[in-house]
Amino acid sequence: MALTLEYFYHHTQSKYQLCLLTQTANLDRLISWVHLVEDRSNCSFLRGNELIITTGMETAKPGELLPFVQQLADQHACGLVLNMGPYISSVPQEVNDWCLAHRFPLFAMPWEVHIADIMQDYCNEIISEKRTQDLRTEALEHALHMNISEKDIPVLEGFRGCFLLVSDQELSFPWYAHVRMGELFYYASVTLPSVPKEAHCGVSEPVSSPYSLPVQAKHAGRALTVSRIRSESLTHFRNIGLYNTVLAIDDPEVFAQAEKLLSPLTDPALRQTLRSWLEHDGSIQAVAQELFMHRNTVNFRIKRLRRIFALDTALQKTELLLAFYMEDVRRIMASDE
Repeated sequence: MALTLEYFYHHTQSKYQLCLLTQTANLDRLISWVHLVEDRSNCSFLRGNELIITTGMETAKPGELLPFVQQLADQHACGLVLNMGPYISSVPQEVNDWCLAHRFPLFAMPWEVHIADIMQDYCNEIISEKRTQDLRTEALEHALHMNISEKDIPVLEGFRGCFLLVSDQELSFPWYAHVRMGELFYYASVTLPSVPKEAHCGVSEPVSSPYSLPVQAKHAGRALTVSRIRSESLTHFRNIGLYNTVLAIDDPEVFAQAEKLLSPLTDPALRQTLRSWLEHDGSIQAVAQELFMHRNTVNFRIKRLRRIFALDTALQKTELLLAFYMEDVRRIMASDE
């Protein structure tokens, strides 16, 4: 379980009389620790994802609170709790407006609430979750290396129903377990993340048993490769189609045969038309719409292609489509070398 602002807010809102001042703020941010900060000069020591509490003893002086909030955001703090009282009687409008515009979580807490209580409560839970997370991480690593031990089974039982995700960039979302292996990031989660446009992520089917994790990891990895081929941010394994067959091939000779099969296609326009025609099961109309060309142009190109390939046989069409997909995979693999 990832400890987020949303988790702590909904579980302790009444206990600590917390009031969320920025209703549109992103509460999916992970909390790494809780700090009491009263001086802007201490902001540079923050490591990121900390929840900050301030009484305003120094930070609420005229012209100080907004720069303080902005500096916290620059240091990637996950949110700020204002301990309302003698130093902060009301929130300046400029601070509220800035937090709303930047979706920065801003909370108010009455002076009567003891800061030590909320800090101890939150930090104890963070420490406890860290211990549990270490066990999950170790078990997930063992599963990915197909080295599951008996002591891992009770931990891995908690992965049932989770998706296994593989991404080429680190993602911020409420995951159940997370481990980095080489250049890839593996996540187990019951929810799917919002993946940045520049990142790619593959998603397996839900985990049915601890022993299915290695297979699900392989499936998620294949989906990641397809997401890169298609320039998609997130791709489900169930949607990769023939790429699943291609990615199961590890014989270089088969890839060489596919390259040879497509070698007569020296004209890029014919190559593009043939692939579109194969992917649309021979629909001239669909090809014309996808490539923004007249149906007559498509028909003319298909006639030329029939002089090169036996397009009337299902076997030849399947071989050609597989060859295109193998070409895609070869290109991605080459970019990783």
